[in-house]
Amino acid sequence: MKSLKMLAVILAILCALSAVAFVITGREASEPEESESNVYSYEASAYTARVSPASDSGKIFMPMPVTGLYYTADLKNNVEFWQLTEAGFLPSSYETKSFSVNLNASGQSIPVKMKYVTVDGANYGIGLFTSETNSSVKYYDYAFVQLCPKPKGYGSGYLLLADYTKEDFYRDGKTFNDIFEYNMSASSVSISLSQNTRLVDSNATYKQSWDMLTNEFIGNIGEEKYFMSSRYYTDAELGKRTDIMVYSSAYRPSVVYSDILGDWFVLDGSGAHYLKKDGSGFKCLTVKDKKTVKETSFESDYFENYLRSGNYLFEKSTGKAYNLLTGDTVAFVKGDYSGADIFSISPDGKKAVIAFNAETNMNGAPVQRVVYCSADSNSTDAYSEPLLFCEESGFVWLNDSSVMSARPLDETGSGFGSVVYSFS
Repeated sequence: MKSLKMLAVILAILCALSAVAFVITGREASEPEESESNVYSYEASAYTARVSPASDSGKIFMPMPVTGLYYTADLKNNVEFWQLTEAGFLPSSYETKSFSVNLNASGQSIPVKMKYVTVDGANYGIGLFTSETNSSVKYYDYAFVQLCPKPKGYGSGYLLLADYTKEDFYRDGKTFNDIFEYNMSASSVSISLSQNTRLVDSNATYKQSWDMLTNEFIGNIGEEKYFMSSRYYTDAELGKRTDIMVYSSAYRPSVVYSDILGDWFVLDGSGAHYLKKDGSGFKCLTVKDKKTVKETSFESDYFENYLRSGNYLFEKSTGKAYNLLTGDTVAFVKGDYSGADIFSISPDGKKAVIAFNAETNMNGAPVQRVVYCSADSNSTDAYSEPLLFCEESGFVWLNDSSVMSARPLDETGSGFGSVVYSFS
């Protein structure tokens, strides 16, 4: 991926020019156990010694929306499927099949070759379009497409979900901005949502705020026929102010929940759970039968002072994670997390990763930070080095005690692969 390579190369060059980086490990996030200044070496770094490659092939493994299934891909549409076993990642035992499809977006016909597997009677797949493989398409230079079963409320059949943000190629938790329905038996594509009043961006493509889905959202709406939209807000508010609408062919789909904060939404037996701005802070609401049955207030700005992972909200100033559904709190070691960019919590809610994008230290070296936290042992394992993780990617939990991320394979930034950190 070009953007990942560019980041790693820049970090490597700056590191070589400055020749010095701080390497920090320790139990406390704010007071490292040891700190020493030395010439940075990727091979000799503390982090390189601590993590393990996910495979010998240097691949970046990304999760599919079905447990235990992963994929690898590149911009030439070389897609492979993998299964996670006790022995590590192995080629999928499911037969890989393919089909070609043309998606109509902004008046353009985008050709995509899909590869997919069938798991428990349902089909899951990945496809890609780039201008390098077909230069006849105007306006679009990239499209990542996911094949998945329709959410229960949508009825039977499949969706093709398209993401046009090239920088998100290796990002877990993509936001898809076009929803296509795909009839596999007839090999036909259709669009249910009305496009009649959809506006275009300055690059002549449809605005990406019109309709939005994430795999997380699909898993959280039960049997309702919902989708997300930021169409009634400004471009700067895309995904920050969101309406929950009913998926239909109506000229103006009905809005069920308006102006929610961010894109977190969960529907369960106790009602609909979402965030809502409230003065200088915000509230977590539970709404049932159009009545608010539960309300929890947070005093400060959501986007500046908090990070979300699943149903957990991490407060940077306290090191605490709040379960937005249950109200339970997980206390991690308090530290200086004010500049944190990523928070990812384990499935059992007892371990977490807090990551900081690169900043230049006093020696002129670009340094990232990663802090692995355990609420069980009330400890942290912290690292400050160049080339710790790819900022365009993220952290993917393999189980309750092992988390995977993408990282440059050496200090030249010439290749990338997934590495695994296992809590001891």
